[in-house]
Amino acid sequence: MVTSTRPERLLDVAARSHLAEAVRAAERRTRGEIVLMVVRACDEYGSAGWRLGVALAVAVFCGLHAFAAPLPWWFYLLAQLAGLLLGPRLAEERVHERARRAFLENGLTRTHGRTGILIFVALLERRVVVLADDGIHGVLDAGESWEEVVELALAGLRRGNALQGLEAAIQRCGEILVHHFPVSPERNTDELPNAVVIED
Repeated sequence: MVTSTRPERLLDVAARSHLAEAVRAAERRTRGEIVLMVVRACDEYGSAGWRLGVALAVAVFCGLHAFAAPLPWWFYLLAQLAGLLLGPRLAEERVHERARRAFLENGLTRTHGRTGILIFVALLERRVVVLADDGIHGVLDAGESWEEVVELALAGLRRGNALQGLEAAIQRCGEILVHHFPVSPERNTDELPNAVVIED
């Protein structure tokens, strides 16, 4: 996955149409709803976690040097290492925060039975987050996890085949939904759009 990739270039019109059909097919057998969202970046930091970590490390070094009593050289090294490790964690927090906002913005909390799932892809940060509404979390079996869905999506992105990875993630979400929320004659409405949500 290349950090400079724009969502429209990663998934062209044909790929987005194919994924929308994959969502439609998965939802046809269940009362659940799936939304796929791909964003270029979750913040304006202009760089992924490690660059943010380097900036934090430099700030820590300068702060200690300017305001603290003279310290052994290894203390500065440890402080900078902590700054470097903090960068990716901050990026991860931003991605999760943006995914939670997207969950609300795309109406996933308003589905009948609270059975919405968001597959959220942040290209710059190289992260995938899967969020499911309250109606789903309480019924997952021991062998079912959202980490599995995340890994399916990431595997495709790492191989340079975003379409295949995202389609596999959608299909797995569909299987989980069908297992717990099979379609019923009285409730088979497509409540949310199936199109891939793109944010550049």
